[in-house]
Amino acid sequence: VVAVGYFAYVLLAGGLDAEEKKKVVVIFVLVMAAAMFWAGFEQAGSSLNLFAERYTDRMIGGWEIPAGWLQSVNPMFIIIFSPIFGALWLRLAMKNLNPRTPIKFALGLVLLAAGFFVMVQAAKIAAGGSQAAPFFLILTYFLHTSGELCLSPVGLSTTTKLAPRRYVSQMMGMWFVGTALGNLVAGLVAGAFDPGSVEQMPDLFMSVVLSTGGAGLVL
Repeated sequence: VVAVGYFAYVLLAGGLDAEEKKKVVVIFVLVMAAAMFWAGFEQAGSSLNLFAERYTDRMIGGWEIPAGWLQSVNPMFIIIFSPIFGALWLRLAMKNLNPRTPIKFALGLVLLAAGFFVMVQAAKIAAGGSQAAPFFLILTYFLHTSGELCLSPVGLSTTTKLAPRRYVSQMMGMWFVGTALGNLVAGLVAGAFDPGSVEQMPDLFMSVVLSTGGAGLVL
């Protein structure tokens, strides 16, 4: 409500010309897309961690890997792949092939959906009474990290470039409101996750696939 109300105020009473209004609309769309991305991405510490704890085979010999250790996979991938993605964007820019920001956001959402589609398959294995291999979570985190590297680094930069000069600081704040909104939705979705009812997990994960993948395609 705060985000929608603020953007409506800026558009209707902010004294902007037509070009500036178009840019503000673009910022609003990107903020909402980012909120949807974080709503799925932040499941890592809740529903995905519960899945790792209860339905993932974490045994190596006679030792069981603590479920929380899998939370280190995403930051490890960030460290490894950040320079690779940065070099990729620079190389594409030199050839005038660097995707525009909305395309990068769309890629981020589609990769997030792909990660949850992997979890749908893992949840079906768990629903069948077997333990899923940790490979499913590792692949999911890889896809989610790739989506994060497409979306997160460029969002704030794009906001500062598009925002009307007298609203730059406020628009930057709204970008972080979008992140907060995504975390709020993530908590609400995770609250519907009953780790004792494994039969619901495929449908729960598929709902994230459909919402984020659909948003990515629309974007």
